[in-house]
Amino acid sequence: MRTPPRSDRPAAAVSAAAPSATDSRRRRFLLTLGVGGAGAMAATVAALPAVAAVDATTAESDSDGKYRETTHVRDYYRTAKL
Repeated sequence: MRTPPRSDRPAAAVSAAAPSATDSRRRRFLLTLGVGGAGAMAATVAALPAVAAVDATTAESDSDGKYRETTHVRDYYRTAKL
């Protein structure tokens, strides 16, 4: 079953100048988003080695290979009992 058109009036004609102006604004907006995203990614990547170096030093001090039963592990064991 077909639905009737919303209006009997023909659609308004779009002028030739309007798409060009809209297109250039859209392109400028998308370019800004791309450049901003690339800048954010570069800042994130630049910060990663500093974070990794901090994690490596803490991991080396705890790498004696022994099992440690900490309080959160004990709490888990207590709640997991059947």
